[in-house]
Amino acid sequence: MLAKLELEKIGRMSIKKIETQLRNSGTAEHIIIILKATFATAPFTGGISSLLSDYIPAQRQLRLEEFAQNVANDLVKFKNEVNEQYILTDEFAFIFERAFKGAMENYQKEKVNAFKSLLVNSLLDFKITQNEKEYYLHMVENLSILHIQILTFMSAPHEYLEQRQIDPSEIAGGFKTFFPIVIPNVTIDIIKLAFQDLFNYGFLTTDSGAFSTMTASSGWDLLGDSVTQSGKRFNKFISNED
Repeated sequence: MLAKLELEKIGRMSIKKIETQLRNSGTAEHIIIILKATFATAPFTGGISSLLSDYIPAQRQLRLEEFAQNVANDLVKFKNEVNEQYILTDEFAFIFERAFKGAMENYQKEKVNAFKSLLVNSLLDFKITQNEKEYYLHMVENLSILHIQILTFMSAPHEYLEQRQIDPSEIAGGFKTFFPIVIPNVTIDIIKLAFQDLFNYGFLTTDSGAFSTMTASSGWDLLGDSVTQSGKRFNKFISNED
């Protein structure tokens, strides 16, 4: 295990090196400034900053700056829980690079937040194995924003509706009735396809047949325990839950 002072030394060396590279290449230094200002004396500053040099394409600078700021804020918030040694591993570098790449390539807020939460949680949750982290990363990269919205809603419907200012009374009737309200501007057939995908991944307890099957239940009764343990675990890892 590296001592705190040694980590700080590595951090100072890395930040100077990366700043020199940025100046020489003419690339904007905003991200480094953001990280330095936010982390301040945090011992893992250098480990994070040293991975940034290859992920600052000019055309996506603002999106990446915002992503970096949000990651920095979360890591400072949980600074006492950060696994400092893990930052210095190839395993974390892999997740870091892919998460930043994902944030650059996706404009949807939910998708970018999923990459941010996955990156931060990979440093906090020691019960998740590296294989699980990489599987979750793969899922975030490949799931559409529609998949994420459906899983988020099914996992925490009250919070989902509150964030989007949807009246809870709209959750009435069957899935086919209220899902177009919960997720507008998407046809019910496409919603059903994405719903079935989540079932096939083992994240939901029921398949898309729920959209056409007549049951005695309706509205909120249909949203009971509809997410599997695997689905809950995945959703928690890519969400902002503490």
